[in-house]
Amino acid sequence: MKFNDTSMTSNMNKTVPSTITIHFIDGTTKYFEFEVGEIDPMTVGSKFAKFLAQNQILIQLVDRLLVIPTQSIKCLEFTPVPRVPSLSEFMIRNARPISGSQATNENELATHPEHDGPIRIHDNASTHNGK
Repeated sequence: MKFNDTSMTSNMNKTVPSTITIHFIDGTTKYFEFEVGEIDPMTVGSKFAKFLAQNQILIQLVDRLLVIPTQSIKCLEFTPVPRVPSLSEFMIRNARPISGSQATNENELATHPEHDGPIRIHDNASTHNGK
């Protein structure tokens, strides 16, 4: 997906400074700035889905082209938040990062005593508690 593609913009005079942060599986992080024009809400969903389905991300810099294999990427961060209406049903909204200790202490999932025990799987693939 080319973020500055003229087919995705309704007015090239209106651009928004944007960043993409790429976290790689080897622990390194790269940051890139670019300008994004107004995005056509009728086509952005399919273009964003195609972008995410690619085997590589292409990033054109002033002096070179980067080809980044997606299998080397752990996570992508986009700012500002892309408005992709057709993907909104898959998006968790208004989330905030928390630490692992906050997740296990403050937001601990309630457990049911009847499910607290080893689970055995029998040959017929049914399950039951091992109590």
